This record gives sequence, structure tokens and C-alpha cells, in this order.
Amino acid sequence: MDKIFDYISKEWAVISQAPFAFLILGALMFALAYLAAKFKFTVLVDEVKAKNETLKERLLLKTEQAESYKDRALKYDDNVQQVVGSDEIALKEKTLEVVKNLRDFIERHKKEDDRVSGIERSVMREALTEEERNKAWEKNTSEIMRLSNERNAEYDRRFKVDAMLLRDELRTRLTDYEPSDGYRDSAYEHPTNYFGFNDVASDLERMAKLLTHMSLPPVNRRA
Repeated sequence: MDKIFDYISKEWAVISQAPFAFLILGALMFALAYLAAKFKFTVLVDEVKAKNETLKERLLLKTEQAESYKDRALKYDDNVQQVVGSDEIALKEKTLEVVKNLRDFIERHKKEDDRVSGIERSVMREALTEEERNKAWEKNTSEIMRLSNERNAEYDRRFKVDAMLLRDELRTRLTDYEPSDGYRDSAYEHPTNYFGFNDVASDLERMAKLLTHMSLPPVNRRA
């Protein structure tokens, strides 16, 4: 501000010769400065508003996630109570129901894999050039990866928690149980392929059948 006054005092002789031009020029400069400041302020306000909206969205998402986790925790607690509090008959029926659904899941996904493989073989036979064969192979590989990811995600969503819960409860009651040769306990958490899915189903089924078999009362024999 002091520099402006110094400049005016130095150039007063020139300014006094054309005061109206100076005033007009000053008004224009003031207007330009005002517009620039207003634009900058508007940009800052918009940025603050955008950040606030993003923050609100994140808070809403976190709230929804927290509610989802709470619902899952409550459902898990209910499942634990039902499994732990069940008798041998009810536990066997629950386990075999999970086994049936898991095998239906396996069969459904195998059919889809076979369908995709059939399409890939057909396309490869019809390909005339190396470029066409490479494109067909890349497309098939991408489709196989998509199906694998969907399959594993569905297992995690529908079966993993119940399967591990049932396994742990069955092992608690079958103290002398020994899994089959080649069995991997990690298959329950990360089955990765059909061998793992089948291992989980077979292990649960075997324990469920042993449970009621071992709990049957001894048969009285006559001397």
C-alpha cells in the first residue's frame, strides 16, 4: 500500500494532467483485483465443499460398514449358539445340509467351467492365424480367472464360516477323529480349487456320520 502512495506522489504531475483517466484506470484495476480475489475465494469454497462432501460420504460408508459388521457378528453369535447347543442328531443334520449345498455349488461351477472350456476349444479350432489363436487364448484365460474369483468369493460368502464352525465343534466331540490321508486343514479357509472344496465336503460328511455312529448305545447281547 505504501508503494502505491509513493508511486502516486512521484507521478502526481502526470496524474494531475489526466485525473479522470487515472480514476478510470484505478477503478478497472480495483475491479480486476476484486474479480481475481472473488474467483480464488470461490475456488477455495468449492474445494472445501467438495472435501466436506467426500468426508460425509466416507463417514456414511464407515457407518454402513459398521452396521454390516454388527449384523454379521450377531448372526455369527446366533450360529455359534445353535451349533454348540445342538445335540448329535441336530448337529449331524446341520452338517449334512452344508455338505449338500457345498456339493451343489461344486457341480454348478464345474458345469460352467466345462461350458467355457467347450467354447474355447471351438474357437481355437476355428482360428486361422496365430494372432487369432492368441486372442482366443487370452480371452479364455481372462474368463477362467473371472470364474475362479467368483467361485472363491461365493465359497467365502456362503460356506467358509459355517464349515469352519462345524468342523471345530465336530472335532471337539470326536476326540479320536483322524482326517483322511492327504487332508489339508487349510482347505477350509483357502480351498482354491475343486480338490479343496471336495476335501471340505468329504471331511464334514465323514465326521457327521461318525458322530451319530459313535453316540449310539451299545447293543445288549445274550450270553
